[in-house]
Amino acid sequence: MNNKEKKLSAIKIVAIILVGLAVAVLSCWAILSIANESAMKEESPYLYRCYTPYREIVVIGICIGIFVLMLFFNMRVKREWLFFVVNVVVIVTMFNPITAFLSLVKIPVWNNYVIESEADFNQCADDMRIDFRNFPQYNEFDEQNVQFVGKVNPGFFFFQSITAIVKYDNSELCEAEYKDYIDAHQFLTEPVIDYDGDYKIAAPEFYYEGILFKVVTDEDDYFPKRIYMIGIDRENHTLYYLYLDDHDLDYIADSQTQDLEGEMGMLIDYEFNLGK
Repeated sequence: MNNKEKKLSAIKIVAIILVGLAVAVLSCWAILSIANESAMKEESPYLYRCYTPYREIVVIGICIGIFVLMLFFNMRVKREWLFFVVNVVVIVTMFNPITAFLSLVKIPVWNNYVIESEADFNQCADDMRIDFRNFPQYNEFDEQNVQFVGKVNPGFFFFQSITAIVKYDNSELCEAEYKDYIDAHQFLTEPVIDYDGDYKIAAPEFYYEGILFKVVTDEDDYFPKRIYMIGIDRENHTLYYLYLDDHDLDYIADSQTQDLEGEMGMLIDYEFNLGK
């Protein structure tokens, strides 16, 4: 074996080891996630009742598939430059969480649900640790005029949200209830920015599909992990009370974002069920 062949063989071995290490790390992450979510299913049975670990299984399958293909490629490749390019691409992809999991974010694993009884609402509220100073209880409205709906996303990117949708017979009643809530709460007047310049709350109030939303604030806020909002749809005289619990959410928009209201709209679209 000449020096060129020895060098190529050494690169192959290093590449296989690095890819194997990445596969092992991601597979362990998936297995730990399955174990954690299974434990959470016992702790919060209402929110996790629909949980199935198929996203984690997909991750493990992809990792194994990439590793097998990598082994096959390294055994058969003859051209050194092609071998080097492909190995670099695979290694960088495997070690870059943004690239490696870009497709996983788009897998529709969240579940929209409708709460149909006070007992279910109380169980859900207990699981989510809802503060009733900022969110209405199930028995505060006529059941004919209110709908409690939610969205839960189990797995790697877990979040849970709940929305109370209250439709009034006329705009006067809607405006009166809205004013009562506004008078009883404090609201953000400026975006909330963290030490890196990223936006934990990108806009204190914004429009989404004709609904004006305002973000509630008080001394116990944990933006953006927990967010309370109220929205008013004046055209359809309807109020929306929203609560989000997302422990994996570090910021809503980065420091370079120009369309701050648009980012808040994307948050509503992705993490909330508005019953539409």
